[in-house]
Amino acid sequence: MANLPSLETQARVASDAAQNFVEHYYQSLNKRQPLAQYYASISPHLTSASVKPDISINGRVVESVSAYEELLNGQGANVHYDIASFDAHPVNPNYGLGCPENLLPAADENEGGGGLGRGKVAKSIKDGDRVSIAIQVSGTVRYGKPSDAPDNDTGTAEAGTTTAAEGAPIETGFNESWLLVPHWEALGRNAARGLRKWVVVSQNFRAF
Repeated sequence: MANLPSLETQARVASDAAQNFVEHYYQSLNKRQPLAQYYASISPHLTSASVKPDISINGRVVESVSAYEELLNGQGANVHYDIASFDAHPVNPNYGLGCPENLLPAADENEGGGGLGRGKVAKSIKDGDRVSIAIQVSGTVRYGKPSDAPDNDTGTAEAGTTTAAEGAPIETGFNESWLLVPHWEALGRNAARGLRKWVVVSQNFRAF
């Protein structure tokens, strides 16, 4: 079996993957674009291994990505997320749950040396493509346009769940924890273009 990626490689992969994820995910969120591409439910290999996104929003368990999108739509228009900071850490340097048989190191070893499969698996481990990644994001979420002036002093909203009442914008801090794992369809040979290399298996959002 190939050696695991160095700690330096793991840190670099986690940092680069987190940067890419945070930039694109929250942009999609702000534009109300479809989010399915970011989650493990997009991967047949992961779902066949009973891996599904675990989504918790302010303590409420959300059963699916589509249910989460319905929750977001229920907040109304003009909801915007601003990222203040994020941090990332490698978790497992050789994540394997749901990995297709042709990419398993055990199957690779049985090839008896040489061959495309052996080289590809060894390289994917060494390069950190199989690292699972924890990401911590903090920032603010605004409900309503910045230019909206309050009509009165009574309009309120529950942070993280609804829009501001009577046109009054509300801004609150939030913290969001993520766990990303390899998207096997993106790693495999002849992978379709545009697939994300890591997908979400855990999401925990909290508004302050």
